[in-house]
Amino acid sequence: MELTQQQEVEWVAQIEKAAEIAMKKEFKLLQIGKVERNFTVSFANAISKEIIIGADIHVDPFYNKHFDAAKKLNGGVIELDIAIHERYVDTQNLIAIEMETTNSPKRDDVWKIEGLTSPLGGFGYKLGLYIVFGVKKKAGKIISMEWFKAGKAF
Repeated sequence: MELTQQQEVEWVAQIEKAAEIAMKKEFKLLQIGKVERNFTVSFANAISKEIIIGADIHVDPFYNKHFDAAKKLNGGVIELDIAIHERYVDTQNLIAIEMETTNSPKRDDVWKIEGLTSPLGGFGYKLGLYIVFGVKKKAGKIISMEWFKAGKAF
């Protein structure tokens, strides 16, 4: 599937709206502190309600499969926080999302987004997102949001 500029703009807007919805819904959870796994599920559910792509497309949190094996990048097994894709094929890898819930991001998973969106990475995700949601006193704020395409931020 080739990505048109219009689709790209729509997907980015839909994901950003889902982030706002998830933050409002889970504000108290974010106030607790580092709650990434719980919040990831809420964010994935919000995305599922916002993004309109097709019947075979899934929004899967904690995804680590590549066909019937584990997903590997740079020689190691990886788990993606959220994959928006058609399962079991590489032709419909649409959006890869890595996220943190912290006020001091480590950026330690940005390399995954760069690799998964890179044409040479073998996975061919059309877009990638690295996003950091604030916690405690910064709950309800997006600390960082970086979109990627073809292995580079845009």
